[in-house]
Amino acid sequence: MTGPDDPVRPTRPGDPTEGLERFPRADMGVIEEAQPKLVDACVQGPVVLTRHGHDAFVILPVDQFQRLALLAEPFRLSGPFTIEGEKPG
Repeated sequence: MTGPDDPVRPTRPGDPTEGLERFPRADMGVIEEAQPKLVDACVQGPVVLTRHGHDAFVILPVDQFQRLALLAEPFRLSGPFTIEGEKPG
């Protein structure tokens, strides 16, 4: 049994959608039961979730996420990066 503060674990080992390979997965069934209007809005397009009165998260449909990822690809930085500096003391 998992609690509300437990990390989200992948729910299936199959072939994930391209570009989403390393992201955790959560079944929408629980969310849909509790917040059906939220899920309906997400199907229509991006939804901004607020926390403590401030924009905190954006939920995107997968096809829109993939389009955004393709647009961002030319700006992707190759890493890993090392920031060189002096150790204090």
